[in-house]
Amino acid sequence: MDAQTDGARWFGLASGPPNGPAAIVFIAAFGICTLGHFFQMCWLKTWYFIPFVMGCIMETCGYYGRFWLSQSPYNFKAYVLYDLLILPAPIFLAATMYMAISRIVTTLDAAELSPIRPRWLSKIFVLGDVVCFLVQLSGTGMTITIDSKIQDIGQKVVVVGLVFQIVVFVAFIWIVWVFFQRCKQQAGAEGLRWKRFVVALLAASVCIVLRNLVVGIKHAQGGSGFVASHEVFAYLFEAVPIFATVCLLLVYQPGRLQRSMKGLKVISPGGDEMQFAERSGLVSRSDENLTGGATFSNDRNHEQIASNIVSCSRIM
Repeated sequence: MDAQTDGARWFGLASGPPNGPAAIVFIAAFGICTLGHFFQMCWLKTWYFIPFVMGCIMETCGYYGRFWLSQSPYNFKAYVLYDLLILPAPIFLAATMYMAISRIVTTLDAAELSPIRPRWLSKIFVLGDVVCFLVQLSGTGMTITIDSKIQDIGQKVVVVGLVFQIVVFVAFIWIVWVFFQRCKQQAGAEGLRWKRFVVALLAASVCIVLRNLVVGIKHAQGGSGFVASHEVFAYLFEAVPIFATVCLLLVYQPGRLQRSMKGLKVISPGGDEMQFAERSGLVSRSDENLTGGATFSNDRNHEQIASNIVSCSRIM
């Protein structure tokens, strides 16, 4: 491949070398968030966040590749480092998000409110995530060959992978939204502090869908297209949405919800356990009408689900 002639097409250099300072900003931003997620994962023992941490590392190293391109615009190795890491990184973030909603459903003991049972929920979406990864990786691999025809095919394959990922995410958003609305109905209008974790997942999902739309358009247009030739899209619609996703899950890590619910066994008005719950800040006396003295047991009915959700709201 002739970097001088193909650079503008494949590296997005039609408007000149990438902005080095902007790349440094995102190297630092993703690097700090990576450390935050790593230590929080270890503290909360939420090992299903390993793919998320890997995605953060890929983003950090990917923007180093972009900075490298700013110093050496036609360096093919720098492009490979950037494109091979930045493009599939959100897939790793998504894998953890798919597993997180299953944990939230289980934590709230609200499997009956989920359109798909928790044990199948993460499996189905993670499988779709793997397909997205393989398709996008194969497409990216074809774009770094010296054959222009194969490069064109690779771009189309990448677009197919991105479209499929968008479809999967839209389905995921719908399922999470339905679960969220059902939980609100069960819990009533009071004390819905637990909802921040579900809303964070929804917002993060929308961010990734937005990013995939822009990246899909970029690859459909090619390296010399409007999106690729205007660097503002690379940061405003690629870096910023993913950074927002990383920050949302750092602040509202589902492991915090799981940790807060540990040890919550019984909510019984007037009993020692009720007094313990009050002293611990789990519930207040005003919750008695909502909980109705329900206990957390294996008999999952709507009254108990509502009790779990309301109690969880008081914890958080």
